[in-house]
Amino acid sequence: MTLRVLLTGCGSGLGLHTALRLAARGHTVVATVRRPEAAEELRAAAARTGTPLHIVRMDIRDPVTVASGLAEAEELAGGLDAVVHNAGVEVAGPVETTDEDALRWQLETNVVGTYRLTRAVLPAMRRRRAGRIVFIGSLVGLAARPFASAYCASKFALEGLAESLRWELMPFGIAVSIVEPGRYPSELYRKGRAPHLPAESPYRPLADEYRAALPKLEPPGHEPDPEEVACAVAELLEAARPPLRRAVGADAETTVAMRTGRGYEEYEREMARVLGLSARWDREQT
Repeated sequence: MTLRVLLTGCGSGLGLHTALRLAARGHTVVATVRRPEAAEELRAAAARTGTPLHIVRMDIRDPVTVASGLAEAEELAGGLDAVVHNAGVEVAGPVETTDEDALRWQLETNVVGTYRLTRAVLPAMRRRRAGRIVFIGSLVGLAARPFASAYCASKFALEGLAESLRWELMPFGIAVSIVEPGRYPSELYRKGRAPHLPAESPYRPLADEYRAALPKLEPPGHEPDPEEVACAVAELLEAARPPLRRAVGADAETTVAMRTGRGYEEYEREMARVLGLSARWDREQT
């Protein structure tokens, strides 16, 4: 099955890997980027691998570029069969020092922008009674981590959006899935997740403990490979009956098992242990 796929956020990281992987599997890929320099980097990567790609500019926060980018993508590909929502940003830091403007920027990109593009592609898919929509979520959309409250909120929102949309679109033959990657090397990951706080910050001791605990979510010797996510997206697009959720990565699979196989209190106790916060958690329960 060859699909015409629109993939957002392809300037680096998971988006770039996924665009190249889908094109290598024979799909027609229209990859979106926000910055001209990102387009050049993507074009160079495609040339190095001999992978054919269409590249268009789109900022999902901007309704004008969403409309123009979508029109260009449909013209280049001759229509669209699937959309993969990868574009996103991460705001890292304690809630106390993360102001409303930062939260608004986080949600405008990861949630509102994604919602905007989804609405734009639905009429054509619904008329054809066929289509695929894949959201790139995160394990922190299942189990929140400290110092990423704004980001976690955005990814929890995507979980709800994907699940609700799946039921709405099922009668029209449109499949909806969400990929839940763990920690993978990307620009997004390098910029956040465990912020380096000033020494005088009251949150600094906890941030240091959290940073030291992160590797415990992965088995010894495990080296996350972004190709795992790219392949998972390809498999969802190509599956006859794709599932709603697909966790990718050892840490994501561990988190899913912890989240779904335990009651709330047992889950919280285990998360406290993994994050090196057991003593604090135990004190709070007594």
